[in-house]
Amino acid sequence: MATLVSYDHDYAYPYDDRGARCPILQIQLTNPANPSQTVEVDAYIDSGAGGSLFDGEFASAIGIELTTEPSQPYSTTTGSGLSARLHEVIVSHPDLGRFPLRVGFSEQKIWRNLLGRDFFALIQIGFRERQSAFFVTPSP
Repeated sequence: MATLVSYDHDYAYPYDDRGARCPILQIQLTNPANPSQTVEVDAYIDSGAGGSLFDGEFASAIGIELTTEPSQPYSTTTGSGLSARLHEVIVSHPDLGRFPLRVGFSEQKIWRNLLGRDFFALIQIGFRERQSAFFVTPSP
């Protein structure tokens, strides 16, 4: 039995800072308490990440005091860990819309900002690694 899935938008993998093609989506993070405070972020789309995680510098860039929430442990596939603080933000993209999302802001410097499976719950996404492309539709 075949399942046919259609998507509204397709994106080629851009090159990251290291010259590798990766599924990266440029989004805006917005402070829900002050919609004028927003920042553009390149976020790796990571199906292995349970939750979305951003460098803590972006919290202060949108006027969120990082330390107002308790610290949460995060672990990586290599077994190393870091801590982050969860805050409500608005994630937006011109094609996909605006979504409220509780994301982690790291307390340590990270080199990749991640959109994890919590973001996947808000959209429909597909990957074609051979073509270095991903496809997205906002969930109905």
